[in-house]
Amino acid sequence: MSARNYRSRLSSILSAVVLAASLPAALSAQNAPPAGEPVFQTGAYYAGPRVWIGNLNGAMAIGGQIERGFTQPGQYGPGIIAAGIGVDYYSWDQDFGVGHYEYSVIPIQVFGNYHFPIASMPKLDPYVGLALVYQRVSASWSGAGVGSSAAGSGTDFAGQLGARYFLTEKMAIQGQVGFGYGTLGLGATWRF
Repeated sequence: MSARNYRSRLSSILSAVVLAASLPAALSAQNAPPAGEPVFQTGAYYAGPRVWIGNLNGAMAIGGQIERGFTQPGQYGPGIIAAGIGVDYYSWDQDFGVGHYEYSVIPIQVFGNYHFPIASMPKLDPYVGLALVYQRVSASWSGAGVGSSAAGSGTDFAGQLGARYFLTEKMAIQGQVGFGYGTLGLGATWRF
């Protein structure tokens, strides 16, 4: 099994584990959020795993993030300003007959989000944000008696738009579109 197939299978297994772990809580009606009260709260920590799809050459990234709300609703508009950090990993490799190329990226994001409360849909937590992204990139080539590798890093700004839907007071599913470091992120979030 090639390294690419192994990583793809590992990402699929991780996704299945996250979804399977989420189902019992999702089916428990007694843990539903209080009616009318937004579930994203100032001072709580929100953390969980995620999978990004649509990266370089279709590579799938795995990682996680943690976020905390810092302002009170109404302090800066109707929403809550939050900040957090995320770390992901993805790689891509290809055999070309005369050699093998491998490329991997570890993006680390420090981000700020603005969470918009929707009074009529308190379980929904839409947000928009900006991130400062540090990426560690490494590449290698081996074949035809020649082997070489290189590594580098860079820092960029990126944007994100996403939403969480709370299945219980402390557990949500999450979708996010990234502009600059990922394409479509899917994951689960727990409140601590």
